[in-house]
Amino acid sequence: MPPLANVISLCAVASDSATSRRMLASSVKIAEFASVVEAYDLRSLWRRLTLNNEPLPDICVLYRDDEHVIELLARIRSTPTLETIPVIIVTPQATAEDVIQAMERDADDFMVTPLVPQTIRERVHGILARRKSPSPFEAALIRGKKFIRNMEFSKAHEAFEEALQIKPNSTSALFYAGLTYEMQSDIAKAEELYKEAVRYRLNLLANQRLCAIYFKQKRFQEMQPLIEILSKYIQLPASWLCVVASHHLQIGDAAQAAKRLRQAHRAWVTDPTAENYVLLDSLMQAVQTFKTIPEIVSVCASICIDFERNRQLMERLSFMERVALGSLATQVQRFSEARFFLNKALDLAPNEAARKQIHAQLAKIYKTAGVDRLAREHARIVQETET
Repeated sequence: MPPLANVISLCAVASDSATSRRMLASSVKIAEFASVVEAYDLRSLWRRLTLNNEPLPDICVLYRDDEHVIELLARIRSTPTLETIPVIIVTPQATAEDVIQAMERDADDFMVTPLVPQTIRERVHGILARRKSPSPFEAALIRGKKFIRNMEFSKAHEAFEEALQIKPNSTSALFYAGLTYEMQSDIAKAEELYKEAVRYRLNLLANQRLCAIYFKQKRFQEMQPLIEILSKYIQLPASWLCVVASHHLQIGDAAQAAKRLRQAHRAWVTDPTAENYVLLDSLMQAVQTFKTIPEIVSVCASICIDFERNRQLMERLSFMERVALGSLATQVQRFSEARFFLNKALDLAPNEAARKQIHAQLAKIYKTAGVDRLAREHARIVQETET
């Protein structure tokens, strides 16, 4: 039997128990299971699989110490980009129900501790051998994906139809069939197939494509339940979260609006390619509608503080965005942050009229805050500009 490390470069092991993670990693290393072994808790493994641009693991070994492991397996199998990763479930004891649950969610194998190195090697060799000879369903999916990449849409349709004849409720086949129609600009048919895909099992990519369609068509109310699901697992675009926040504001749900605004700000912060600060309209709407609601005041204040503490974020803001955030900070009585935004806006002021406007605002803020000397100084600058 050839060494597995020649075939498997990376194995990811995962458990929410540090002891179980160490046990899995040690067993894999002793078995010469893979060249590199990475250990995660379940949430961190999901982030590793979905958010990073690093190569995916060749195999995952999950320790079942609670139901969250089965949920993670279901998410992996429902995500088209991850569904082919081999997954082994390890458990301290195996009941018939445990095995059925794992196999129903397409686990590649099920093992009971203690793990024996020779047994691990044999099981993994078996998994790899099966993967080299894909089933008719898997072969149809593989062909269809290849046809999509080559823009051969009619052939892709045939391949996915073949896959759906074998497994009519396959969320992956439904998703890729929908994607093929969307790439051909048949949005209505794509939407129909995406909806069908999410009926049978959680399919994150199908939910994402539905959100993208609804966002483009301004069907913001229909985005809400999808955002509720997706936000538990993946980072969403700030623009999507903002329109859902605005929907919550319109129906008077300040708590949910504040929650989505926090998520939108985090999404913008973590996306260095995002140019415009898309939250501004939603934040101003929130303050104007629910100025006295603690959740709204809190989220606006925390965003203002975040910009003051992280000066690199400020560099991403335009002149008008700095002025608008200064106004927002003033409305929630964060005068220190308001002065910060406006002073930074002076650095980008396009003309003398804009500078005069900012100095006038600063004079009012300093006067409100009781800093009379600086209030007079900014008022003097305004007067000099007028003369």
